[in-house]
Amino acid sequence: MRHNGVLVKWNEDKGFGFVQMASSQQQTFAHIKEFENRRRKPKVGDEVTFKLQQQPDGKLRATGIAYVRESIDWFMIPILIIAMSYIGGVGYASLVTDLPVEVSWVFALLSAVTYLLYALDKRAAQQSNQRTPEKVLHWLSVLGGWPGALIAQQQFRHKTRKTSFRVEYYMTVILNVAAVCYLVFGDSELLAWIGK
Repeated sequence: MRHNGVLVKWNEDKGFGFVQMASSQQQTFAHIKEFENRRRKPKVGDEVTFKLQQQPDGKLRATGIAYVRESIDWFMIPILIIAMSYIGGVGYASLVTDLPVEVSWVFALLSAVTYLLYALDKRAAQQSNQRTPEKVLHWLSVLGGWPGALIAQQQFRHKTRKTSFRVEYYMTVILNVAAVCYLVFGDSELLAWIGK
């Protein structure tokens, strides 16, 4: 169950503070690691929603803390530009080359599906439910869903810390871009076969 509250104390140096529940005067411990959006610095007065978790010492702490009013995340703008430009570029290439237009449609669809799976996996991670296998996320990326994965990773702050996952993800991006370049500039017989 999620609760509404306000951040009433915050120690920037130590990365913790206290939230006060809207329904009572109770103040609950809140650590920076529990904030879903860690690109934004918490400040006193922020309205938040959160879950309560009992610690081994019997005290409660706030978990899964989300801001009620998110400010514009300017960092997302270049991410969106990269993702949309790639899908748009593939669509443009299908108009001026022999690349089938269906390729851009498939990339857009796979990006949407990949974005959704990242969102569901983030939620599963927070609730300790069954996760989406990393191999599934990587296969969707290599097949053309990497723009959706890129947006989801930044928006949900999901799969952004594990180095091995990041390396594999960027390899899927390189493989996908290389395959598209080959289809656009490479073997015309292969393009003719795909277009049938």
